[in-house]
Amino acid sequence: MVVDKTIIHTPLLDKHLWFPPEQHPIVLQLGGSDPALLLQAAKVAATYGYDEINLNCGCPSDRVAGAGCFGAALMLQPELVADCMAAIQQGLGHNTPVSVKCRLGVDDDDSYEQLANFVRVVSERGGVSRFVIHSRKCLLRGLSPSQNRSVPPLRPDWVWALKRDFPHLSFQLNGGVLSSYAVNAAINIDGSAQHAALGPGSIDGVMVGRAGYNDPWGVLSDADVAVFGAASNPAVSRRQVIADYCKYADGIVGRWQVKDDGYHDPNIRVLVRPILNLFHGDRGGKKWKNAVDGALKAGGLASFSDLMAKTLGQIPDEVLDAPPRSSREAALILGNGELHPCFDALPGVLAQPGDRARADNERRRGGSSPTRKELRKEQRRQQQQHQDALQDALLDVLLGLLLDVLLELLQGALLA
Repeated sequence: MVVDKTIIHTPLLDKHLWFPPEQHPIVLQLGGSDPALLLQAAKVAATYGYDEINLNCGCPSDRVAGAGCFGAALMLQPELVADCMAAIQQGLGHNTPVSVKCRLGVDDDDSYEQLANFVRVVSERGGVSRFVIHSRKCLLRGLSPSQNRSVPPLRPDWVWALKRDFPHLSFQLNGGVLSSYAVNAAINIDGSAQHAALGPGSIDGVMVGRAGYNDPWGVLSDADVAVFGAASNPAVSRRQVIADYCKYADGIVGRWQVKDDGYHDPNIRVLVRPILNLFHGDRGGKKWKNAVDGALKAGGLASFSDLMAKTLGQIPDEVLDAPPRSSREAALILGNGELHPCFDALPGVLAQPGDRARADNERRRGGSSPTRKELRKEQRRQQQQHQDALQDALLDVLLGLLLDVLLELLQGALLA
């Protein structure tokens, strides 16, 4: 995401907007709430050739709420969001598709009717036909940004309900989808055939965000086959991925600027972040990350390739050369199709984090997959953790309100 004011005022525009052509199709997400500023930012962004421009109405941080806000707080002002989207389209010359990413609701404004009204106003007044829905509400009062990504319960059925009530619009599901096979399963759920209450039709897509960042190989390595039906995946191993990435990274070090003191922007430390989790859960992964950190602190690296040459010895060859997970291993990760509690009667789509770890451990030991009983037990345990965390957060809010009341009473008594 790039804030509109950053695009308008930065002297290093390419740092925020440039991308290599191999990344097409690519979406730029803007942050802002002033139609005039968003119009200016959109005009600049249009020159870079993005395939879509998205407005952030889902960020849960309280730092982006209030005056000049962006993020989830904007869901409370659907008319303003509509005006912002109209301005963005004007800036783009109506030549680039636009979309909105939002939550199910904010704080106490969390009914389905309010969500449907948000979609209705933004689509009709703002000319938006595509929505990406993070299927959790957002608690700006009481939960941290990190907690807002896991504590509020998932309600993916609301996304299918939106498709039922707005069949002419496009809806993508976001939140809790942890594998390529889960993406494919979600896309192929037909509400009318598998859950009559959801109505006819399927959702139009799935967005995978943090899961792909936390475990890029485990989540994305089989995407071409599992999601798009390709005969094979272009990346045959992580050794190949790193070799290709080295070519890109070596060419971009210092592309934005090189300061007088020799500081390069971007530097090698910044460029290594996207691949730090490439060996998530695999043998040697933690040792490699420690070796990378040590080499960066020691300095004296000639290039990004030099960093990889000095550290990849921590990873066993069988891990570096392992192909993407097979369909059998993907089935293990999904718990053999076990139902996810938040989908009620829908087919199992969302893998739990514990399922992936369990599957990987079984694969390394050569053991069998977890039983249905074990999976149900793990799901109940994680559900209880979510409920306990939510209760703790709500208790903190109530205690805070009670303390405010007591302080006011005490101040009144002192003044009297």
